[in-house]
Amino acid sequence: MITIILGMHRSGTSTFAGVLHLNKILMGNYKKFWPRPLAQNPKGFYENYDFRKINDQLLEEAGYTVKSYNSVVPKLDPSKKILSKMKKIILDTNKKSDDWGWKDPRTCLTINWWIKSLEDIELHDEVKIIFVSRNPSSVAKSLKTRNNLPLSKGLQIWKAYTENAINFCSNSNQNIFYCTFEQLLENPILTCGKIFDFLDRKWDPQVVDQFIDRSISKSGRGPDELVSKEIIQIQNQFNDLLS
Repeated sequence: MITIILGMHRSGTSTFAGVLHLNKILMGNYKKFWPRPLAQNPKGFYENYDFRKINDQLLEEAGYTVKSYNSVVPKLDPSKKILSKMKKIILDTNKKSDDWGWKDPRTCLTINWWIKSLEDIELHDEVKIIFVSRNPSSVAKSLKTRNNLPLSKGLQIWKAYTENAINFCSNSNQNIFYCTFEQLLENPILTCGKIFDFLDRKWDPQVVDQFIDRSISKSGRGPDELVSKEIIQIQNQFNDLLS
């Protein structure tokens, strides 16, 4: 089984990836995990840097860099070299583990090409996707705290990532589980029970209970008056898909 976590930056994707990794769905290893734990993610990011590098290269080919905080989704047309790298990393990782996956928020912008690569090597039937969202105001506030990004800019980026991922999922035949970060923080055991039922894998509630930091839910949100009708519509569209 190959588990892909989709979700915007600061939306809890690291927590979801950590839950999977600590329950024997390998999201990488310590050598590959980067960044190392930081103040904003003291328990780690559980982000396989090899997949992140390919995402960066794929986006940079289209003239997009994540640190530019561009809210316009680029039209991707990957080179044969990048496509070859994507297939190689999938095949190499799949040889090492029966249950694995990856998490990188950039995958919201590149997911269609990862699935295309999986189809080309006939592994797409092994894929399950967990699509995570968080209240856009909370994401914007977190980005302002971490990156000193204006709240309005953070909301625009949330829109770009989330809308692109929803558009992909709406037209995909992959197995997809939809969940919010708020659900995980409010009731970790119930939410993880649903996730692992979806994955059809055993899990340890005690590990989950010890790992999840519920204090994140108290971090607050940005002012809701900055949230446009368009963003509310996208948020409602996601909420309608919740598993």
